[in-house]
This record gives sequence, C-alpha cells and structure tokens, in this order.
Amino acid sequence: MNKNIHITNSLDAISQCLSLGASEFVMSTGARNAELIYSILNINNLEYYSHPDERSASFFALGRTLSTHKPVVILTTSGTAVAELLPACIEAYYQSAPLILLTADRPTRYQNSGAPQSINQIDIFGQYAETDSHKWKYNQPLHINVHLEEPNLKSLNLNTLNHSNISPSINDETSSNTKLLEDFFDTDETINIIVGTLSTELRKPVLRFIEQSNCPTYAESVSGLREKISSLQPSEINAERILRIGGIPSCRFWRDLEDNEEIKVLSVTQNSLPGLSRQSDVINSVNWNNVKIRRRSNISTSSTESERIDDLLKKHPNSEPSFIRKISEIIPNNSMVFLGNSLPIREWQFAATQSDKGNDFYANRGVNGIDGNISTFLGISKDYNNSFGIFGDLTTIYDLNSLWFLEQINKTNVHIFVINNGGGKIFDHVKSLEGTPDFIMNTIKNSHTLDFSSWAQMWNLDYSLIQNISDLNDLNSNRSVVEIRPNDNDTYKFWDEFKNR
Repeated sequence: MNKNIHITNSLDAISQCLSLGASEFVMSTGARNAELIYSILNINNLEYYSHPDERSASFFALGRTLSTHKPVVILTTSGTAVAELLPACIEAYYQSAPLILLTADRPTRYQNSGAPQSINQIDIFGQYAETDSHKWKYNQPLHINVHLEEPNLKSLNLNTLNHSNISPSINDETSSNTKLLEDFFDTDETINIIVGTLSTELRKPVLRFIEQSNCPTYAESVSGLREKISSLQPSEINAERILRIGGIPSCRFWRDLEDNEEIKVLSVTQNSLPGLSRQSDVINSVNWNNVKIRRRSNISTSSTESERIDDLLKKHPNSEPSFIRKISEIIPNNSMVFLGNSLPIREWQFAATQSDKGNDFYANRGVNGIDGNISTFLGISKDYNNSFGIFGDLTTIYDLNSLWFLEQINKTNVHIFVINNGGGKIFDHVKSLEGTPDFIMNTIKNSHTLDFSSWAQMWNLDYSLIQNISDLNDLNSNRSVVEIRPNDNDTYKFWDEFKNR
C-alpha cells in the first residue's frame, strides 16, 4: 500500500501536491520544512503565502480552497506545529474542502523517543483527514506527512519535480441519488425546502430547482439565495416533509426536528452527514439540472413578521439587529460578505436587507467554531475587489494575528466590522440558560470591556468607533476596522418585544 505517511523525500512530497492539482501553498516556516519551502519558492507559477502561526495559516488556506474550489496546501514544520492544524482540518472536513496538510516530520527512528519536536504525527488527524492520496476524493482534507533528515538545500534537484496538474472531480453524482430525490417529491404531502451553506458553483442550479419546484423555501444567508427568493421566516417553516440542501441550518426549526420524527427529512449535502441523530435520509450530490419533478401548488400564507421586524428596527435604532440592517445596506453590490460567527449569522438572517445586491456570502459553519474566522475571511478575500467581514468581539479576539496576511492580498479592499457587545451575547438566547445567576452568565459569556482601536493601529488600518447608527455611513477608505458598540438597552428591548408579541 502506497501511503503518504512513508514519504521521506521533500521533492516527492511537493511533486505529489502538484500532481493532485495544488498550485497554492500557505507556509508556516521552520528548519524541518526548509527543503519544502525552498522547493516551493523556486517553482514558477505557484502562489504562496506565509504566516508564523500555523492555526491562522491553516484557516487562511481553508479560505483559499473555499474560494477556488481547488486543493490548497498548508505546510508546517514538525511537532506541536502540526497539532495547530486540527481546528481548520475539522472545519474543512465538515465543509468537504480539499485542504492538503503537508507536515514535515523527523525521521521515523525518532518516534516515541521524546527528542525535541518529535511527536507521533502519523494519523494525528484521525477520521478528519485521508492519508492515502490514491483514495482521496477531494471532498475532505488529505494529510501528507514527510519524514526528513536535517535540511540540505544544496542537494535538491528541482528538475525532478512533476508539474502536471490533475483537475479534481469533487462531485460523485449517481442516478440513484437523483431517483431518491424525485421519489421524495412524488407525494401529496406538503414540502418545505431549507437551504444551508452552499458553495458558489451550486447556487444557480439549486436556485433553478427551487423555482421549478415552487416549494416554500427558507434560505439562510450563507446559501447565497436568501435575497434571491421570497424566503420564509424560520417561524413560517411548516410541512410534512423537509428537503435540506447544503450545510446544517442554524434555525431552531432544524434542531426541533430531533423530536418531530413524523416529519420526513431528506438532506442533499456533500459530506453525506444527516445533521440529525434521528432517522432521516441523506445523499451526497445530485445533478440539479437532471432532476424531474412536478411543479407543486404553493399555497402562500400572508405574514406580518417582516413588517414587525422593520417596525422594531425603527423603534430601537441602536440595537444590535438595527446595526446589522444598516451594515447590510451600506455594503456595495458584488462584494464578498463573511459572517462570523454565531450571533452575526443569526442576526444577518433576521435583520439584513432583502435587496439582492449580487453579493457572495461565506461562513465557517462546518463546526460553527469561532476560531480562525478572520483568517478564513482573508483567504477568500483575495479573489474579490471588496470584502466585508462581520465578526463578534470574541471571534475577533480569537484571531487577532490573522491580519498578518493583509499585505499578501494587497489588491483587495478589506473592511472588518467588529460587533463589540462585551462578550458572548449569543448565550442570552439559549433557553436552557434562562434564569442563570449573573455572575455565572458573565463567566459563560466571557464578559469584557476591551476595545479594538489598538488592534487596528497595530496593522495600520483606519479605525472608527460607532455607537449611534446615524454615524454609520458609506466607507471611504480601502481598509478599515469599524467597531460597533450597540446599545444594550435597545438590544434587550428589541428582543424582548419581538419574543413577547
């Protein structure tokens, strides 16, 4: 068996990455991976980036592969540097992203010796990464571990490198998948569609399918379809069957399906995971253009929820949802918008403008973690003229050194909105925590009084502090940090009035 874990030559490792279709490398440097770095820097037509922190670097690489839909390599030295890749590896696994983890290792004789920078790197990522390139299907991370002696740059012969690229075939559609989907629609029972995170290349065919089906649809912002259809509000989802397309939805209805087993659920998602512990069906892909279903009668019901939301936004102009609405209005057309993570995603879904501006939406919703969000955002940003990230304060604190990448994507206008509400206010919306004493909630929420002015100054970014919504206007600079401090009282009243209608 030809396993990657047996590679002992740096040029063989680079050749393998090239043959798998990789043309971008993100490097966290060290002595052990010096030969690999030397090889990368001396090959024409490769793009490369560097960052001293492997965790940030790996999330940036994830952003690159999410944007390009191609394999991107994250390269590290040995030891704990490899362990830093695990969070991004897990996120890539659940987003079905072809992230290649190229890790330098000490020779095998050092394993279990306790020698410096010697840990057992073989299978360190467990189920979250394939280790055999011949079995890799480009729908999860691949780990290439290279056992190397001390670097000897003078001995490298770059002429032995293989430059041939293989275009990945990520989708594995079968006719049986299409038949299962068609059978799911062959019923008189009511059907709603829920659309979670979608990769950009799937958005148009899925939109055509939704329009063809005429089914009431709830589209989350990260699907890229929220503004393109008349999306249901979460409270309006009501059907005997649910078709979920894409990633796991963030709406409460999806979680409540655990206890509503009479509702039949079919998921179409690349990672083949149902997202529910109860019985449901799942398929990993279909050719949306080949699906044949009858157009259903859509019995629309009048709803006043959108009007109620608009009224509350006007009534409480400095609440957090009102700031989200204003941000969504001032972001220009054809921009990239990254939402990170829990509360900004939910508030954008709830309060952002419904106007279709042609924007592309992204988020790290594979595992829903708050780590590496800004790094992922910057990785995606490289392919857009205008990029806007909306992040919670704790999410930002988790990734402060991510801005190291800014000078390496210097053609992009980057604007970062930090919603600084003094901690993890998402926990105020968790029903099971209602009534918890304040001193415990303050610990759970990581309450703080920090501001982000010095962070912006450190990276030479324009900075503004906004506490009144009338001061939030169009952005004139190319790169900026905009710190939003919503009024806690306005925010409390907004949600209290909305929930207690």
